[in-house]
This record gives sequence, structure tokens and C-alpha cells, in this order.
Amino acid sequence: MPKGGPSWRLNSFLDSLILELDRAQDTLALKGINRKLTYTVRDLDLELHLFPDFDGRELRFTTAAPGDTGAAKIAFQLGSITDRQIRETTREPPSRDDVAIDVVDDIDDDTKRELQKIGVTTVNDIERMERSNVDLKRASSNVNYNKLAGILNRTKRRQNAPSVAKAMLVREVDAPVLALEGMNLASAASVGDFPMATLNATPVRIINASAREVRIALEPGLLREGVNELRVALDPYAVITLDVHA
Repeated sequence: MPKGGPSWRLNSFLDSLILELDRAQDTLALKGINRKLTYTVRDLDLELHLFPDFDGRELRFTTAAPGDTGAAKIAFQLGSITDRQIRETTREPPSRDDVAIDVVDDIDDDTKRELQKIGVTTVNDIERMERSNVDLKRASSNVNYNKLAGILNRTKRRQNAPSVAKAMLVREVDAPVLALEGMNLASAASVGDFPMATLNATPVRIINASAREVRIALEPGLLREGVNELRVALDPYAVITLDVHA
């Protein structure tokens, strides 16, 4: 008879086991970049002694302790994998512009674990699944993907924060144009009405926007002598404020 202890579900155990195997495979793939893999991970047998408990809806197990009798046995066999199989089946390591789910403090541990169970460890993984038309809500019903998308976009924007190197006032025929040059100005997160801008609290029109340049149309007379305050919301997560001297 069992001596007591926490019970667990078989699918939870398998999720944890698969996650550890995925991590081991990713580690070997990264190691293979700097050091040639010359060995094979051989077959592994795993045997568990358990006490099943079925309540009519859910099957749970309690692990047998030393001295327990009457436990059932479940055996697993994990196949071998070679260095070539590791290279062929493991994805590319995360790039510099990607964001690892593990380092995002705003995502709780349960959500991170749910994502890892379906193979999602970076922001690019989620974007790749969306491009493949995967229904993420059905793939993992315990994750609030609307909230998650906002967190990830905000985190990715922090990593690629905008910077303005130069602001130039260009006198054109219809109206003066203020041209901002820099890095990471417009981004993939620029949706809806973004980017948008105000000059001295008055809305102004964005002519065009790219990662390196934003051009803003100024109505005649709007730019006053002295210091003008320009605010540009590039996307929901990046707002820059500049003093423009006329």
C-alpha cells in the first residue's frame, strides 16, 4: 500500500519529460556550433512503480516509496539519437533580435511552462506559428494570447528601442516637412493609427515612416519661433519627445 505523497497526472509527467529532452537537444545543437558532436545518445529505459487512482473522470498516480507493495509498473523506452539527427531536427539558435520567453519578467511561470510544452521558447516561435496559421488559443487554452502579445511586443520594442540621430526642417512647396532620421523608428508593432505625432499639442500628419526615417508634414504657421515640442508615438510601446528649434 502507498505511504502517501503528492499525486500527479501521466500527461504532466510526459510533458515534463519531453520538455527536458527538448532542452537537452537544444543544448547539444548549440554545442555543435563550436565542437563537433562525435557520439550517439543511446537507448534509455525508464521504469516507474506507481499506485493509480481513478475517480471516474481523471487518472492520477502516486509514486511508490521504498517498502511499498502492490504498486503497478509503467515502463518507457527512449530511442537513440545521433549527432546528424540532432543537426537535422533542431531549430536554429535564437538570433540577436529575438526575445527568449524565459527572460520576460512580465510572463508568469505557468504561462512560460504552457508555451514550452508546445515548443515555444522565443517571440519568433510565436510569430512562426501565426504565419503557419496555427490556432494558438486551441493549441494551449490556458494562455491569454491577447495579453501575451502585448507583453511580447513591448519587450521586443524595448530590445529594439528607437533612437533619433538627426532632425531636419525641409522647406517644401505646400508646407514645411520635419524629417527625423535614426534607428528602429517604425516597427512591426506599428498598427492602426500609428505612428502619430503632435507639435505643440496640435496633431500633425505623418507623410511616411520607416525604420530609418519619419517624415512629418507641418501646417503653415504651426511652427513658432523658439522651442517647439514634438511628440511622436511610433507604436503603442514607443513615444519620443523632441525640442525643435525654429
